[in-house]
Amino acid sequence: MRQKGRYLLRQKGHCDDQRLDSLVKKPGQTQWLETCLLTVKHAYPVNFLAYWKPGEKDPWLLATNLTCPQATRRAYSRRMWIEETFGDMKGNGIDLESTHLRHFLRLSRLTLAVVLLYVWLLAFGSQVIKSGQRYLVDRKDRRDHSIFRIGRNMAERRINNGTKLQISFALYS
Repeated sequence: MRQKGRYLLRQKGHCDDQRLDSLVKKPGQTQWLETCLLTVKHAYPVNFLAYWKPGEKDPWLLATNLTCPQATRRAYSRRMWIEETFGDMKGNGIDLESTHLRHFLRLSRLTLAVVLLYVWLLAFGSQVIKSGQRYLVDRKDRRDHSIFRIGRNMAERRINNGTKLQISFALYS
């Protein structure tokens, strides 16, 4: 879990607290601390990784129950993909929970169809980006939408404009 730099941490065997943002000072630095207490008020035991990736504006200050810094860094680097996927399946995209289905077989069939659609829209969205057409459905100066959402928006745009929409799962290089 990412933490704010103003939070305090007490290392095992020490009696003084230190701010999390004091653990690493510049890009390229990493500090791994085991069995620390996070925050003075609640004193929650955690392992802690302070990692400042070169080229990044701020360090990652991560409280974890994982036992090594490499696993913590790898898990956290996947966080954005995981959160984007949850967003795509919820209100930002498919809105799967609004079906209110309770019957197992019906829900499993719908889930299969949704996953196939999701994979296709990811592939289509990546084709849109690679072909340089992202600007038609997303901001030009930065990416605001997930790859899925870019694919969905472009598919919707093509359907509304009566433009050809090729449905294919073919991989491209």
